[in-house]
Amino acid sequence: MSAKQSPITTQIDFEEDGKQHGYLRVPHSRNNSAWGSVLIPLTVIKNGTGPTILFNAGLHGGEYEGPVSLMKLGHQLQPEDVQGRVIIIPALNLPAVVAGQRVSPIDGKDMNRVFPGVWNGTITQVVAHYVHEVLLPLCDAVIDLHAGGVSLSLIPYMSMHYLEDETQTQQTFAAMQAFQAPISLMIEEFSGEGLLDYAVERMGKIFLCAELGSAGTLSPQVVKITNVGVRNLLVHFGIIEGEVVIRESQGLSPSRLMEVPEPENYHMAMANGIYESFYELGDWVEAGNPIGQIHFVENIAWEPQSIIAQRSGMLLCTRGPGFVELGDSVAVVARDLDPPI
Repeated sequence: MSAKQSPITTQIDFEEDGKQHGYLRVPHSRNNSAWGSVLIPLTVIKNGTGPTILFNAGLHGGEYEGPVSLMKLGHQLQPEDVQGRVIIIPALNLPAVVAGQRVSPIDGKDMNRVFPGVWNGTITQVVAHYVHEVLLPLCDAVIDLHAGGVSLSLIPYMSMHYLEDETQTQQTFAAMQAFQAPISLMIEEFSGEGLLDYAVERMGKIFLCAELGSAGTLSPQVVKITNVGVRNLLVHFGIIEGEVVIRESQGLSPSRLMEVPEPENYHMAMANGIYESFYELGDWVEAGNPIGQIHFVENIAWEPQSIIAQRSGMLLCTRGPGFVELGDSVAVVARDLDPPI
């Protein structure tokens, strides 16, 4: 589909030098507003020639570190600081962010499962189509900031996929390490098509996905990790001057290179009940040992159901709320990875 077919408009001129705050105007006719729109805020900061980096957050609601960090960046960063262009969208799926839920309350869709979108589809599909057809062609790199939402607790990490193109792999890997998250993670996705990740990668561009906060909270420590990481990437791509701030200079342990390479690294609940984890995040678990168990509060005569670790490694992610349903993710185990030579 042509970008000209998108119903989304904006007063932002992406080629104009300076700093612009504006909106993506997404038509949204509804019972109480016949000619209404959803206005998605964005900031564009441009100065001369150079790389373009898109920072976005809020593809899902209930994930807060990314939106907060990007709103601060939009206020702080000035055109004279920049060589190139920075596009900042703190709440791409604004209805979900305002509602504090993963999917849009308007059409019930997960924005990170509908790319490349449809120009005349539902509101979530229309926004995805505009991003795919208008914004991504402008960019050299896309940084997608997520968090655990209400359902997951995790150790903050920056991740990339295993890629076939060697140059794209090297460039993406260097950017991932520049962010300086506690964990730098190589990951295999098992979510199916529709991810923003794949859309960017197919264009041959750099794509990074961060998972930062836990269980719908906003942690000062993780906000700092996000703020530093975002600035580090601007330095890494040569958009602002300075040095990458490494974790050791902050009195922290070095970023740990790990991978989640197989479906067996993910562990699911096989029943409804209350999930009890036997380990804290960051603990080492051994394959074949129980990683947790599910209690059946509606039938206390039943013995708890054990969740057995399918792989040895570090507990990277666990369930946020105590209650689980059949098929919920309750644990992700990551293993250490030797850096490429």
